[in-house]
Amino acid sequence: MQFKKTLQAIALCCSLAGIGSAHADPILFNNVDDTGSILYATTWQGASLSASVQFTLTSLSAQQAVFSVLVANNSSGPGKNTLTSFGIDVVTPTLQNATASGVWGAGTNVTLPGFQKVDLCMWPGNNCSGGSNAGLDEGEISQFTLTLTTKGSFLSNGISFETPYGVKFQTVGTGGKSYDFAGCNAGTPGCGGSSLVPSQVPEPASIALLGLGLLGATLARRRKA
Repeated sequence: MQFKKTLQAIALCCSLAGIGSAHADPILFNNVDDTGSILYATTWQGASLSASVQFTLTSLSAQQAVFSVLVANNSSGPGKNTLTSFGIDVVTPTLQNATASGVWGAGTNVTLPGFQKVDLCMWPGNNCSGGSNAGLDEGEISQFTLTLTTKGSFLSNGISFETPYGVKFQTVGTGGKSYDFAGCNAGTPGCGGSSLVPSQVPEPASIALLGLGLLGATLARRRKA
């Protein structure tokens, strides 16, 4: 019976490899002037990666929503730690198109590394996947206008941004590589200040190895008994 329970625990553990597709703590916009913020914070290879994104709904009609977006990269430590893109996994209602002003770009149903396809992605320069030196450097703040359109209606139930809220940094820390992780809705408990520790992107291979390790430990105990 104990062995069976261990197998069930391993199956549950391995199923968590898809945790990035689970949606919680949505950001909702129902009226003009509604605001919502995403906070990002983690450490990687000596660098403290920290950023915030604030969305303010400035115009709303059935098929079009316009946001003022303020982005700040508050990272520090070794490396350039350049913010190259961030995204929203699920936007409701389904988007038809997304555009951004100035040096910023925006796209729908595009790949954000580490998060596969996302409904909405924004980037300061190249594209959602990064891959160039363009981006928002440490200490920089940028503001742009984001315009979203839908074939449905933004007026029916408002606009919902659902997790995970992925972000990509490049030239990070002592290793100088890129790094992706998830942020959190600033309006939820535990997201903000010293308690801000968003989840990193799940690694299915690592979770599977943990499950195999549990299985091995159980078999060893059974042989000893």
